[in-house]
Amino acid sequence: MVACEAGNLSMVDALVQRGASLSASDALGHDSLHFARLSGNPHILSLLLSKTSQEHGMKSPTKPLQHDQVTRLSSERSGTPKKRKAPPPPPISPLQLSDLSSPLSSTSTPLSAKGEVFFSENSSKDDNSPYRREYRDRLSDSTEDSLLDVSSEADHQDTLSQLQAKVVSLTLLNKELQEKLQEKATTEALTDISCDSYHSTQADLNQSVAKNQDAKSPENSDTSFESQIEIVNNEHKLKVMEKTIEDMKIQLEESETKRKSLEDQIRLSYRESLSTETSEVASDMDLQSQGSPSDMKQDISFKPNLQRMSRVEQDEDGVMKTSAESLLVLEEFEALKREYQEVLAESERKENEMNDLRHQIDVVTQSIVNLVPIEKQEEMEKSYCAVIQQLNEENMKLNMKQQELLEEMKRLQKELESKTEPRSPVENGQMEEDMIKTVNDLTKQVNELSLLYSEAQAELEKMRQASLDVSPDFIHKEEHEKLLREVEEGKEKVESDLVDLASQHARILEEVCELKQQLDKEKGHTSTSEHVQVIEEHKLSIANMEMERNELREKIAIQESRIQSLQDELQQEKSMVQEATVTKQLLAERQVSLEDDISDLSTRVNDLLKERETFSVEKDQVIKELSKVKEEKESVRETLRNKEQELEELRRKHGKVQEDLAEVKRLSENTSKMDEDKDKKINELSKEVNKLRDALNSLSQLSFTTSTPKRQSQQLESLQQQVRQLQNQLVETKKQHQEIVSVYRMHLLYAVQGQMDEDVQKVLKQILTMCKSQSQKM
Repeated sequence: MVACEAGNLSMVDALVQRGASLSASDALGHDSLHFARLSGNPHILSLLLSKTSQEHGMKSPTKPLQHDQVTRLSSERSGTPKKRKAPPPPPISPLQLSDLSSPLSSTSTPLSAKGEVFFSENSSKDDNSPYRREYRDRLSDSTEDSLLDVSSEADHQDTLSQLQAKVVSLTLLNKELQEKLQEKATTEALTDISCDSYHSTQADLNQSVAKNQDAKSPENSDTSFESQIEIVNNEHKLKVMEKTIEDMKIQLEESETKRKSLEDQIRLSYRESLSTETSEVASDMDLQSQGSPSDMKQDISFKPNLQRMSRVEQDEDGVMKTSAESLLVLEEFEALKREYQEVLAESERKENEMNDLRHQIDVVTQSIVNLVPIEKQEEMEKSYCAVIQQLNEENMKLNMKQQELLEEMKRLQKELESKTEPRSPVENGQMEEDMIKTVNDLTKQVNELSLLYSEAQAELEKMRQASLDVSPDFIHKEEHEKLLREVEEGKEKVESDLVDLASQHARILEEVCELKQQLDKEKGHTSTSEHVQVIEEHKLSIANMEMERNELREKIAIQESRIQSLQDELQQEKSMVQEATVTKQLLAERQVSLEDDISDLSTRVNDLLKERETFSVEKDQVIKELSKVKEEKESVRETLRNKEQELEELRRKHGKVQEDLAEVKRLSENTSKMDEDKDKKINELSKEVNKLRDALNSLSQLSFTTSTPKRQSQQLESLQQQVRQLQNQLVETKKQHQEIVSVYRMHLLYAVQGQMDEDVQKVLKQILTMCKSQSQKM
């Protein structure tokens, strides 16, 4: 059985010739014929069948040929699915088999000496019909259900479990069919006899049936051709299903990549639309002109584009609902789309609020009175003085923070310079991490300072615009027309950008719909095992989209806070305008003083910005130098490790040489001296390696103490030269050592074998003289 399972023909032949029993079976009841079928070797199967036929006393010369054809056909059609590489041939009907076998059996009607059974086609069909029909019904039902489940639009996890259950049921059906056929094999025989032989063998039918029921030989455990053909067809169907599943996996992966790219494009377009909307809001707030009717018209023109986008998104939602992807992913994706629509609604609401604010600003500008009583002038001056004092105080605070940061940087540099003690690489790494953290903190503080600077500049610009708007008694027509033109040009640009974005968005949504339709078409070929991965990827993408949604909500909250602040400022300006305005001359004088103060503050701010830029440049240089030092440290450490490994290898070889030289007493003294010399060299090399380590440890300190990068580069070059010299010395010592070891081993082998030739003696003398001369020199 072991030889049949391994497929070793020579071993099986030898065992059969020496009288091995073919009726033996294992604990599961499987005999050698079963294992021969599993191996798929037709020669072993034909050999076993011929041996069994000889044991049962086959007398007819035509039956072995016919039986060989049967076994050859069965061996070609049998076998496990794992070892089949080509699809099976089309199923052969029993009539065709009888036609093939009839020319061989029509001339004679053989009878076996022990009463071997020859059944007719009708009897075999009658006996096998219930099992065959049951198996066919189950197989057809299972395959149809599996194909419908693969092509269905249900949950992918359910389909995965169903497919696994179907595979298990198919394997159980195969096992049940084999067991039933083995049980039924005691009452049936091969259906390879023709109708002519049926009449001649009818007399011996009852006797053969009785003997076969008593004997139950292993020969009758063979399956019929039709059952084998059905098994092969079942295997072929399973293979076809596996291939289709693999093809669908590939198609699903391609569709997933396309879907991800489209989602990225949609996200980018959405972000660009948000950025354009925010820029439009900022430009409208800065330009406080009387162009409210044109703004309202343009906002009205934007609404159809937004409605079109929402309609396309609704269509997309409908397509997504009808798509055959997993229900959980669809629900989550629809929820995200709803949230996206909510964000769009909020953006529209904020646009309406901005339009209301613009209208209020226009009303305020129209309600400005040209003349103001002199009594309210002092209050206005006081308010402007208070604003200027606040700006001065903020600038002072910023200067103080800048000085504190510079002092902290100086203190850190002093601490780094003071710490000159050698440290381990772990401590150096911690120091570098602390430095990076401090640098990051400083960068954060600098960014905060820059934000404060920008806010101060914005406030100064607002004050300047307020003074310019209030100072003249009226606005010239030319200036008003210029402002209107600028506003209209900006609006046209924004509108064109929005139209382009809307067209791109619609085009992308159409492509998404097409891809989803393709996915619906390809859904019938997808694999359930891949759908779980797809669901996980969708969940990850959903989590990312949720993160982006939270970020958008935060941005919206920030914009709302800004809108509230603008409303407060508008109310303040309204109150200030209603209370008092100044005359043209006084305002001109006050404006000159304010412009002087603003110019002074702007110069200070520019100086601070320049200092911040220099500070950032210095920080970048420090970070680059730290990275370079790290890389150099790592390279030197690697070289040191390599050298230590080479030293260990040299020491091992040195020990082997000592063991070999211990066998020869005359050469032991000389070799000991050579070993001492080598040890000295190794010690020298180790000392140099230690020096290199010390240099590397001091390199991190020198990188901070040195003021110029030229000095650092010179030190690095000197260290690299020392490393190269040490590497060359190690290579030379290694070569010398290998040469000496090879010579010693060769001569030791000759000495141990007793083949001391004259040449060998001369060489040994030369070695001894060389060792003596080296010892005298030392």
